[in-house]
Amino acid sequence: MKTTSAQIGAVVSNQREIAWRSPLASLLVAALAVFLVARASLVFSQQPATAQAPQSTSIPDVECVIGLETFKPNTKGTLSLLPTGLEFATGKNKADITTASIQDIFTGEESRQDVSGTAGTVAKLAIPYGGGRIVSLFSHGVELLTVDYVDSNGGLHGAIFVLPPGKATELRNQLIAQGANVTTHVQPPEAKEQKP
Repeated sequence: MKTTSAQIGAVVSNQREIAWRSPLASLLVAALAVFLVARASLVFSQQPATAQAPQSTSIPDVECVIGLETFKPNTKGTLSLLPTGLEFATGKNKADITTASIQDIFTGEESRQDVSGTAGTVAKLAIPYGGGRIVSLFSHGVELLTVDYVDSNGGLHGAIFVLPPGKATELRNQLIAQGANVTTHVQPPEAKEQKP
C-alpha cells in the first residue's frame, strides 16, 4: 500500500487536532486566558496618577534683613518652602512662618553693591584718584521677599528676605498656591516725561 504525501499531511493534521482537544492543552489555554483577563483588569482598574505633594524648595545664602525674633538682623541662612509654610534656618537655629499665619506677601527688585560695609568703605578710600567710585558702580540684582504674618500670640510681624533674582516671585506664587493670604497690589504708573 502506497501512501501519498497528502495522506501523511491529513494524518499529521488529524493528530494535531486530537492533541489540541486533549485536557492538558485545554487547561493551558484556560490558564493563559485567566492570566490575560486578570492582567487587563489590573491595568484598567488603576487610579489615575494623583498630584504628589510638592518637594520642599530650599534656597541657600538668603539674608534675613529683619523680622524674625530668634535671629539678629542681616543673618544669612537657608530659606525653605515646606508644605506647612516657610522655614529660615542657620546651623542650630530655625524659625517657621506657617502658611495660615501669612497676612500678605510683597516682592521687589533691588540693586546691591558687591563692596559694602566698613571694609568696603576703607577699600574704596584706599583706591587712588577717586577709583573707589568706580568700584561702587559694580552691583548685582537681588529680590526682596517681605512676608507679613501673625505670631501665635496674635502679634503682627514682617520678615524681609534678600534672595537671588527670580526666587522671590517663585516663592510668592508657591505660597499663594498653598493658601497664603495675599492682597492685590496696585503698581504705580510709570512717570511720563514732561515736555517743556
